[in-house]
Amino acid sequence: MMQIAVISMVRNEADIIESFVRHAASLADKIYIVEHASTDETAVILKKLAAEGLSLEVRQYAGAAQTQAEIMTDLMQTAFAAGADFVLPLDADEFLLPDGEQDMGWCREALLSVCTPAAVYQLPWVTYQTREEYHGQQFILAQESQRESQPEELGKLLLGREAWEKTGFRLSQGNHHALLPAENGVQRLAPLPLTGVHLAHFPWRSSNQAASKAAVGWLANVAKYSRQTNLANHWRQGFYRLLAGEKTIRPLLKHGQPARIAPSCKARQIVYTKAQRGEVVLLRNVLLAAEQLANAYSEQQAASEQHKVSILLPYLGEPQAFQQSFASVVEEDYPQVNLIVFPLGEAVSHDEWLLEFLQEQSEKTAKDIVYLQEQGDILWQDLAESADGEFIQWVFPGDVLTKHKLQPMVTTLTRHGNIDFVLTNSMDYPALQPAKERGTLVDLQLPDGFAIGDGNVYRQYLQEHQALLTGGLSAPLFRRQTMQRCDFGRKFLQDGEPQWQAFWQSVLQDAIIGAMDTSLVEMHSQL
Repeated sequence: MMQIAVISMVRNEADIIESFVRHAASLADKIYIVEHASTDETAVILKKLAAEGLSLEVRQYAGAAQTQAEIMTDLMQTAFAAGADFVLPLDADEFLLPDGEQDMGWCREALLSVCTPAAVYQLPWVTYQTREEYHGQQFILAQESQRESQPEELGKLLLGREAWEKTGFRLSQGNHHALLPAENGVQRLAPLPLTGVHLAHFPWRSSNQAASKAAVGWLANVAKYSRQTNLANHWRQGFYRLLAGEKTIRPLLKHGQPARIAPSCKARQIVYTKAQRGEVVLLRNVLLAAEQLANAYSEQQAASEQHKVSILLPYLGEPQAFQQSFASVVEEDYPQVNLIVFPLGEAVSHDEWLLEFLQEQSEKTAKDIVYLQEQGDILWQDLAESADGEFIQWVFPGDVLTKHKLQPMVTTLTRHGNIDFVLTNSMDYPALQPAKERGTLVDLQLPDGFAIGDGNVYRQYLQEHQALLTGGLSAPLFRRQTMQRCDFGRKFLQDGEPQWQAFWQSVLQDAIIGAMDTSLVEMHSQL
């Protein structure tokens, strides 16, 4: 049976995201969503929906710029690679509906019976408005609404896998066009028209939602294209109306008429959405978007200085754990790194699997991999020479780095010369909870989001409570001098059996540490 995937990139859609996912799940075999640095409850709601067991995959994008075209093209390729025959790119305010009284099952079957994966189709795109301001008080299609009598000139696309395999098209900003390279730039692939169904588009739901969307959207657009762009002009206009002190007013429909939505398409309940009203939502979203842009600028400045990081990845005899950590290191996006791999302990020093694995992987990654095979004094001398980066990142087997771990930590250390190392908590996952409940693993407490503290205080607490920090020793980014001071932890890693508590006691002694509230590692090694 042919499969349909829905893809979307969302930001600050807490009022509508649950309605969107529950509706899309009635049509799609799989939903792929990239959540773009939302400052409202969007990410929380998506996490709860995924925990329900819906066929929903959520990824995070923390960048400041509006890179919708690139990210949606990547999601499309992911969906096709996973077996989808059709991909439907949607925004969170778009809902596929039948033109008549049919249900969503009919919509799905109609698409699959009429469409072929060898083509690209255009869906009619119709503007809808709820009669009352919508803040997430119920499933949005259950709200009394109006709609334009005719669709917009632009439409949205349904993409066939074979058409993509044949042409390699990419998506435009806004997902209105499938683009092919051409001599004079790009050319639009001509879609085939679809009838019998349409996309209900709810761009204006409340004055504060519209104002927030325009302000945050325009800032992200400028971060990518500069102010000199005609893309997303509706955001520019909304942004400058706000600057002029004007209120965001509901736009009038040109030819409005009551929206007749089939009862079966309205019959969904939302569980996690909390209706929010008031200008504080707008102010919060805009201020946090401005902070994200400022932070992105700071990280970009630090990146231009090209500070080198040496990543140390020991092999302890467990191939699966090593492969998991190696994969995350390869995916990490900081460019100025060298990766130093070495077997730790005589028992694994001649493991042929490791060398074969590294030879295979070296052909697949551009990262500089250094393999140290010696043991004893020679190993640690070679390690001290090879780890020539300004900063040192340990990755213990089983631990997983996020894709963007190193740059924010490098930025922090280069802007705070008094900090010896910076660290963070582990991301939460079920296996951590028993140890946290027992108190053998503890989180850093960061009520203000970032803290600079005396390592001796943490050292004393860990010693008295015989506890370890949840992020493990893959969480910190160390200055090289800090590692040199403790001989790179040599005496705590003898024979491939790490002495975690002793290692922590050594690195924390007389150190000044920076603690970040963003979890940038998933720790498994200390369990």
